[in-house]
Amino acid sequence: MPDSGAPVDEVQIGDRVAYRLSTGSPANSIRGKVIAVFNTKDGKTMADVEWDKLGSPRRLNITHLAKV
Repeated sequence: MPDSGAPVDEVQIGDRVAYRLSTGSPANSIRGKVIAVFNTKDGKTMADVEWDKLGSPRRLNITHLAKV
């Protein structure tokens, strides 16, 4: 399945995601599963991600994620 880069507002619990590089394209080697989605007091939507590989941050703004 190709990386579609679906709009980030569609990221939901249970989705498989890739970390979105600064160029806007997903990093295929950095993937994980969304285990929680929540809003911060300043209005940002964050996701807790269980990553397949160690070393990646666990909690990210969903703008840095792409569904895969």
